[in-house]
Amino acid sequence: MRRDLFTVVQLGASFAFIFSAFNSQGLIEVAVLRRKAETAPETGITTNSGYYSLSIIYFFFTFFNLVVPSIVKKLGSKWSQIIGASGYLFFMVTFLNLNVYLLYFGSAVLGAGAALLWAGNGCYLVEISRKNKMERNSGIMWAMLQSSMITGGIFLIYVLRSGDLSNSFTFIYVVFSAVIAVGILVLIFMPNNPAQYVSGQQNEEIENNLEEPLIPSEILESTAPPQSLGEQVRSMLAMSLTPNMLSLSVLFVYSGLEMTFYTGVYTSCLSATQALKTFSDLVIPYNALLIGAGQICGGIVTGALGKALKLRSQHIVFLAFVGHMIAFILAYLSLPNDSTVHSTDAPTILAPTLNLTLIISFLLGISDALWQTQIYVTIGAAFKDDPVNAFAIFKFFQSMAACVSFFYSSFLFLSSQLLILVVGCIASTLFFLKVKLSIQETIGGIEAVREREI
Repeated sequence: MRRDLFTVVQLGASFAFIFSAFNSQGLIEVAVLRRKAETAPETGITTNSGYYSLSIIYFFFTFFNLVVPSIVKKLGSKWSQIIGASGYLFFMVTFLNLNVYLLYFGSAVLGAGAALLWAGNGCYLVEISRKNKMERNSGIMWAMLQSSMITGGIFLIYVLRSGDLSNSFTFIYVVFSAVIAVGILVLIFMPNNPAQYVSGQQNEEIENNLEEPLIPSEILESTAPPQSLGEQVRSMLAMSLTPNMLSLSVLFVYSGLEMTFYTGVYTSCLSATQALKTFSDLVIPYNALLIGAGQICGGIVTGALGKALKLRSQHIVFLAFVGHMIAFILAYLSLPNDSTVHSTDAPTILAPTLNLTLIISFLLGISDALWQTQIYVTIGAAFKDDPVNAFAIFKFFQSMAACVSFFYSSFLFLSSQLLILVVGCIASTLFFLKVKLSIQETIGGIEAVREREI
């Protein structure tokens, strides 16, 4: 295995550990804290504390993205990820001595750490990618990352078969903390300079068959002085106002909205639907397994399978569009409209069943994976000269949308949230096609100039 490919796998493994804990806790946080509001009122926790915690996470995530590029450039993409992941660990530890103020502070720390982690991750992935390998690498990393939904779901099923969320609370969060610590350890053993494995410095066995790095060597070797904070913000603003980035910002916002729905709102609706109480708390981990399976399938479709079937980005985004629209329609038909805000037995058009919820979960998982990997690929193609700023802008818009949507999820009924998602899905598909056409025209123009020069 090439050393650069091995490093991509290593990166995916570290994120699989970290997010097997964080994603799993995100699925149960609203339900867990609703129980704590009833059983431990002295903590100050309320029935909406789960939504508020998630909203705080993405609020701080949003605004730390304005300053994180200069930090990533100073620390390097590897150590930015390590420090950022430590924020996730701190957040998990706060649940072991739960009170409302510590919960919200831990949420803020996690939000700041997430900005570092994801900006560093996007930059590291671009640095380690050879030309035309960004799609493969992002697919591999995304499939491995989302395998965390499978392992997390299996863990929750194991725990909940012998108890419930309230009784197993401490054990669950001790395990989550330990798993994140393992993920950080994997990050520590990753190469400090991933670009060396792309340029061929450490690939003697294939030095006669080298491929061009995704990032031009003159950028990797640049010795330009670091920008001040003001210069950094101005450069981000200038990039965000370019036509391609303005169009992509619609995708970024939508990705935050749909991420909010499948990671928190949808599972809280399942927990609040009285018709599903037959399965007790197990309905959440069962659906986590199917979300994870969908995410892995999405990574496979955009990776090896996509290459074998010669799927283009346009095909993949169309599949994501169809998957999300079907999932939103089924959710509207089968879940009570008021299940977003409280436990309910309100009638629905279709009877909510476990099998139907599993279908919705799979569609949400695979569609999200298709969208996310195409966003990574598109950013890598359109902004390879400055990937740190580009990924920071991506996470700024995504986390801002998640912050707002987690907040309105505490009072907005399901039908209104699904309407927002449907409009966002349609708009995102159209703007993605616009950006893709623009990139193809730019590449075609560059190739035409080269041919004339030759």
